[in-house]
Amino acid sequence: MIDTVFQIVKTVLNKELRGNITPDEFNKVARQVQEDIFAGYFGQNAMYQNKQNKGYTGLNHANMPQKIRQKIDILQSEASLTLNGDNNFDLPTDLYYINDRGLTFGVNTLIDEIQSNEFAFLSSSSQASETFPTYKQLGNEIKVLPATITSNVKCSYIRKPLAPKWTYMTISDIAMYNAAAVDHQDFELHPSELPNIVINMLSYFGLNLGVADVTAIAEEMKQKKDIKDAN
Repeated sequence: MIDTVFQIVKTVLNKELRGNITPDEFNKVARQVQEDIFAGYFGQNAMYQNKQNKGYTGLNHANMPQKIRQKIDILQSEASLTLNGDNNFDLPTDLYYINDRGLTFGVNTLIDEIQSNEFAFLSSSSQASETFPTYKQLGNEIKVLPATITSNVKCSYIRKPLAPKWTYMTISDIAMYNAAAVDHQDFELHPSELPNIVINMLSYFGLNLGVADVTAIAEEMKQKKDIKDAN
């Protein structure tokens, strides 16, 4: 997908006499656009979920909360957590959000998140147990009670998307797409987001296009490529 986005953005900017975009410029904007789109899923999901709870959304293709969750679920991940020197567990470095009921101990024993005042009470009492463990988050760490839990803690979470990178090789002073480069990274968004990625990227360069415009440009480019490949 990343080369398709690059070619569309480059074509539109050239048509609008905005100059040629460099790979470095493209990658910087691509990273920001991906972050913006992905971050927007969570607000959209909450909004549509609220509408669904009130009976305002449809089923199947009209089920927007389900569509958004599918886009988020592309980045589902799981990790075993390690106890650090402060007797806390380090969270994954690529953590975006911990899933609901996403922390477990042993064989799927749920670790419940509780408020700081409740956690302080449990810390000073003998009520915490490995049957009903609890935790509170401290930045990039979690503290788990009871303190006898020092291993076998797993975290199910949504990870941060990897930064997209359009990689290339230079041939006759022309940058040619190279998907085989070791640092190549495609967008980690659902394929249906291609028009939105292009639209948002172009907006960073001061151009405002609609979905229909982007779709038409992509189809025109595909037809030209098909004709070229056939000859």
